[in-house]
Amino acid sequence: MIENNIFTASMKSIIGTRNEQQDACFLHIEGGELFALVCDGMGGLRGGKAASLIASERMKKLFFSKSPETPYPDFFLSAVDILDECVFHLKSTEGESLAAGTTITAVAADGNKLYWLSVGDSRLYIIRGNEIARATRDHNIHLALKNKSSESGIRCSHASRGDALISFIGIGGIQLMDINKTAFLMMPKDKILLTTDGLFKILSDIEILECMKGNTPVDALEALFCNIANKPLESQDNTTCVSFMFSP
Repeated sequence: MIENNIFTASMKSIIGTRNEQQDACFLHIEGGELFALVCDGMGGLRGGKAASLIASERMKKLFFSKSPETPYPDFFLSAVDILDECVFHLKSTEGESLAAGTTITAVAADGNKLYWLSVGDSRLYIIRGNEIARATRDHNIHLALKNKSSESGIRCSHASRGDALISFIGIGGIQLMDINKTAFLMMPKDKILLTTDGLFKILSDIEILECMKGNTPVDALEALFCNIANKPLESQDNTTCVSFMFSP
């Protein structure tokens, strides 16, 4: 757990039944600022672990070199292309393209002002009291069909699957992302949850809310992962969560 007089935060990750951990995460608090991210390397593509790692590491470097004058929406917009280029050009030890990809959901909090970036289907939830809201979209075939864009030429991975991604880091020219240009204003006791799909493919939004409400971030994450453990499946994906509470 990491905390100061403004934020209380925690992160947790499990490998599930997978052979390797292809998720990555990061959490940083300094004064009135917080920065966090989760990445989910695409298991169906070679190099998922490498993709999530390089995306998270490069994003950290970009964050620490960010000019204080640069607004977060502008920072996220420029970072997307840099991350995409890095992952798109990943090569194997034999010099072959890894065709790797990763999701990313990142948040930056400046006091009570919250900004986010999302590419792929890792999610950002906002919990206020007894309510939960999903702040990001899942960039998959379902969204394309909903927007009647399935004929638009948007590239996707594993197109035969309904949850196939149509946007991800490493696609080679990102057209679809979620960035909020106007800050979301947090209220005291608001909780923010970033998570890869290993969580919400097992627990519904209502179940997530029940674990999150009334708990500190560390207790909330323990409750989430205990609920996953209580639903044993033959296949459990890598699962990574970062949660924090705004508590000035």
